[in-house]
Amino acid sequence: MIIEFCATNYLSIKEELKLSFIATPLKESVQGASSLFALSDTGISLLRSAVLYGANASGKSNVLKAMAFFKRFVADSFKDSQAGEEIDVENFRLNANSVKEHTVMEATFTDGEYIYRYGFEVDRRSVQQEWLYRRLAKKRAKEVELFYRDGNETSVHPKSQVFQEIVGRNMVRGNALLLSTAAQFNEQTSVSILRWLSDTQVLFCSEDEKLWENAIRYLDDEKLRERITAFARYADLGIENISKVDNRLVSHHRQYDDEGREVNNVAFAFNRNESEGTIKYFALAYPIIDALDHGKRVIIDELDSKLHPLLVKRIIALFNDASTNPHGAQLLFTAHDTHLLSAELFRRDQVWFTQKDNLGATELYSLAEYKVRSNSPFEKDYLLGKYGATPLVGDMERVLNTKK
Repeated sequence: MIIEFCATNYLSIKEELKLSFIATPLKESVQGASSLFALSDTGISLLRSAVLYGANASGKSNVLKAMAFFKRFVADSFKDSQAGEEIDVENFRLNANSVKEHTVMEATFTDGEYIYRYGFEVDRRSVQQEWLYRRLAKKRAKEVELFYRDGNETSVHPKSQVFQEIVGRNMVRGNALLLSTAAQFNEQTSVSILRWLSDTQVLFCSEDEKLWENAIRYLDDEKLRERITAFARYADLGIENISKVDNRLVSHHRQYDDEGREVNNVAFAFNRNESEGTIKYFALAYPIIDALDHGKRVIIDELDSKLHPLLVKRIIALFNDASTNPHGAQLLFTAHDTHLLSAELFRRDQVWFTQKDNLGATELYSLAEYKVRSNSPFEKDYLLGKYGATPLVGDMERVLNTKK
């Protein structure tokens, strides 16, 4: 599970930004659900879901893009680049000093047995620093440094033989991560971390075609196809069955006569005849089912776009409820639909806001930082601007008035 994620100097993020899934001591709970997951015997409870609100261009998606870059760079830095190639990182460009400084990212997460804290500092040329710490997921467990890399110098824990050999033989390129390199040599801690990252999906609305292609891959599995079909019925989309014909997806609907009697079954080309909302819902079905089945993480940009608010609420409820989420799956998403902003759906520490300062840098803060009652009208107060993170809408009528 994700515990915390931090990013500095990336896209619209200038100063360190921290997103935490650690539950605060708030005495409140989501109606009809348990949105917390107790982490072993650490005394820490983690949130099962969280949402990011904010005005357009406030940096919501950039928080998710930072997480996506973290995942991609850790997984691929060893195999997707050659010596001397630039690192595809973009720092905060609206400040004369930030453009010269490094990007820093760190994630704290757990596989249930251990808690890991891993991070790196990079520029476009090379990895400047990299560190990995681990401790048992128990109270008062001591954090152990497995390695710390600073420029050309790397200190390694004496029992980490594979790390020692890789560093000793100078096998890590300047533009690659030690963790990514070690995973290629089957170093077990590195392999476990990369497996954890592969079980963390970051999905963007701008990648609809990629989402679609990923969705139809799993329909060859009959049992999984039946579950995805049931997931479609759950949303009352009118779809009775889904099949693949000549590698094309087909949806099946009931046909009725004028007296309302079912007389036939009609097949439609799915991505040509179904609505955009139905297509998106179907594309998200597998990531959601897979996350809930196996305790994975799914991060979605604009989950609420093209989907009815009641349907989005039910998806969130699947993650918040221990009975449908027994393995500790987590959902993080951005949204604009304020109907979701309710104490019936979220604790205050599950709600986050992004806002740009007057110099164009993204700030991130939680609703838990505000002294408001748990039963306060979150949506109304947000729209009134009490929490910030709302657009400053100018005089549109003046723009449209062409009379002098």
